[in-house]
Amino acid sequence: MLFNEFGSKENPPVLLLHGMMQDWHSEYEFLKPLEKHYRLIIPAQDGFYDGSGDFTSFADQARQIEEYIHENYGGKIHGAYGASQGGLMLTELLTRNKIDMGKVIMDGCYVAHQGKIAGIVTAGMIKKYMRTGKFPALINVMMKLMGVKSEDASMLNNQYRKASDESIIRNSIENYTYRTRPEIAENETMVYLWCGSKEPYALKSHKELKRYLKNYQEEIMEGYGHGDFLMKHTAECCEKILRTLGK
Repeated sequence: MLFNEFGSKENPPVLLLHGMMQDWHSEYEFLKPLEKHYRLIIPAQDGFYDGSGDFTSFADQARQIEEYIHENYGGKIHGAYGASQGGLMLTELLTRNKIDMGKVIMDGCYVAHQGKIAGIVTAGMIKKYMRTGKFPALINVMMKLMGVKSEDASMLNNQYRKASDESIIRNSIENYTYRTRPEIAENETMVYLWCGSKEPYALKSHKELKRYLKNYQEEIMEGYGHGDFLMKHTAECCEKILRTLGK
């Protein structure tokens, strides 16, 4: 795992976790205004940055984050924000409960089990796109399930394009077969659940998470699809993160 930090070391540390197979550089560009207020910690998952080995597992990625926070921040940070698969990673970190993350924001979190076949099909689409730059026909179905239009498929341009087939397959299958574990109920962190009203799987994920979370606030953004708030309303998203996490 590659750890990148931005902003003054005097600012409160905030963890930013990128989406599914996303290039960490794009996460930084979207959330760059926050470096005026926080020390941004942006990890890149194994398999999705130059010189990396293959993706391992969400549990292993979480372990590496925990070790880094313990070694560099005494096991405690001010807050965390995770978009899409970044929200899944925050779910894993909350479940393991080995670091103090302050306040946590999950934006469009997908932890609703969708099955191994869905993961394999998605991996095939992503591999084709990454190798050819062309969108497979099934991409329209996936976009509809994410609550976005086919023209929004350009969001895939934010993905790390040099990932190995093994990393794509492993990440896809883990993503679509992840299950929320009851142990997350032992964590008392304040969690903010954000998603758009057009995100069926995020809404289903919220329902699952709310079965266990002790402290949470849910906000459904009317008319938004997956990734809309972060990518299309970036300035507003940054301001909302700042208001939510505070200083």
